Amino acid sequence: MPKWFITPLQTVVSLFLFVEVAAVAGLALFPGVSLWLWVEPQLSPGPLKVLLLCMLGALGYFIYGLSLLIVVPIARWLTFSLGTGLGKYPYISFKGYQWASYNALILIVRFSFINWIRATPFNVFFYRLMGMKVGARTQINTAVVADCNLISVGEDTVIGGDVTLIAHAVEGPNLVTARVKIGSRVTVGLMAVVMPGCEIGDGAVLAANAVLKKGTIGGPGEVWGGVPAKKIGMRGEKAVETVDSTTA
Repeated sequence: MPKWFITPLQTVVSLFLFVEVAAVAGLALFPGVSLWLWVEPQLSPGPLKVLLLCMLGALGYFIYGLSLLIVVPIARWLTFSLGTGLGKYPYISFKGYQWASYNALILIVRFSFINWIRATPFNVFFYRLMGMKVGARTQINTAVVADCNLISVGEDTVIGGDVTLIAHAVEGPNLVTARVKIGSRVTVGLMAVVMPGCEIGDGAVLAANAVLKKGTIGGPGEVWGGVPAKKIGMRGEKAVETVDSTTA
């Protein structure tokens, strides 16, 4: 492909994605707007009507958000945006488009609703529908998640606030993807970063603000911290008790 063609192609694809996102968001808005149009004519004019419609508008937003959790995963299948596979392929390719479309769907929820359902069963429900494997009783208190279909998290794990979970990297003209595996009973601390190809063993701890660089393997019960993260101890040791108790 000639280099001069790349920017125009990206522009066209971006505009197409805008249309796709608008259609998905519009479908999610349909129940709330329909409720508004049904209720509004039945209210008598006056301050009480204004108050009730304001409250109904706020309720409509939450109806929209919960509808997104269903509409987006359905759109994933209808648009063949099934997520990226493993490997390395050109950013400007059909697989590159699938990656962009899939993550654009996730971003609809991330930027318009996910913060209201962090650390609730609702966001785990959504991530599972988007292909993430999540064990029982796991808490995910972050909106910064991409490539859900390449991420697995075990049981009784806590993903702290604003953690970054990502399974892709852009290297020159290529997308490179690798699975992220987080075990059971793991604590991933506040604003930590987990990059593609990383594995965190059962019972391990990743300290707050730590950056686990690509392909890092952390064993069971290990405590990792720093930028880039390194093993600093074992869970339960006195030297790391503070890290263990303040990471989420």
